[in-house]
Amino acid sequence: MSELIDNPTRAHVAAAVTAGRRDVLLDTNPASASLGAVLREGKPGELRLGFVAPLESTQGNGVVSGGTLASMLDLAMAMAMLSVLPPGRVCATINLSVNMLAAAKVGPLVATASVERVGRTVGFARASLFDASGERLVASATSALSVFDERPAP
Repeated sequence: MSELIDNPTRAHVAAAVTAGRRDVLLDTNPASASLGAVLREGKPGELRLGFVAPLESTQGNGVVSGGTLASMLDLAMAMAMLSVLPPGRVCATINLSVNMLAAAKVGPLVATASVERVGRTVGFARASLFDASGERLVASATSALSVFDERPAP
């Protein structure tokens, strides 16, 4: 019988959410580490995360690129999905729809993400990204995520 392989990010997020921990650094993968991702609080399937938009993400007009904002939303939804998946299961985005609503500046941003539905092979999530005050909506997104068993590294 094969040994259960669990994804380190799934295990880290699920453990933090289950324990009710707050302000947990999400540095288990390069994508979340590069955006300064922090689990501010959450419960399974509903998370609030902090991100930091780096200076390197700005365009010529001084605002954070849409791609960076999309990455934050995508990560937030994936983390929310991982928070409800059992050990050995992971997810990958298969569809991402993003609406940019306002310019974002370098520095802290706050995302809320929730799982709408998770099935055997596909899950659906949504997220909103706010400025540091948590009051001005900067962008929103929905996604479909493939849900599958973790595979051993080659």
